[in-house]
Amino acid sequence: MILNCNEIIPDRLWVGRYVGPGDVKHLSQLGITAIMSLQSDEDLAFYGISMKRMVRACREAQIDLHRIATSDFDPVALARNLPQCVAGLEAALTPRWARVYLHCTAGINRGPTTAAAYLIRSRGWSAREAHDYLTARRSCSPYLTVLEQYEAALKPRA
Repeated sequence: MILNCNEIIPDRLWVGRYVGPGDVKHLSQLGITAIMSLQSDEDLAFYGISMKRMVRACREAQIDLHRIATSDFDPVALARNLPQCVAGLEAALTPRWARVYLHCTAGINRGPTTAAAYLIRSRGWSAREAHDYLTARRSCSPYLTVLEQYEAALKPRA
């Protein structure tokens, strides 16, 4: 399998397209320790991905699997889920040795927006800085308006 992904944080975080149970062994060989999926039930059904098989493949490969189902092409749903997505990504990246593969379906909106929001929270970057960082590393379209809302929500209220 050839992964369609890009390294966002060197040796720590990759953002890419969806993976299925047959891809997990390859991810394990690359040293991935956790997979975070943002695919909705509809996405899984469309691509014929069985979560039971995915869970089993991850368990066998000793890869942690995290999933926060988020509708595609829905910035409102993504904005609503973004704090939970970032918290899940933070948890997956907590061990210093963790290597996380973050994905949605195509790796264009949800995954990159989540990675950018993580950079806003963890590094104190602006929404524009995080957006530009992601788009310089992957051909993608993170939702800038969602990132701006997320950045504003993190700022202490006066």
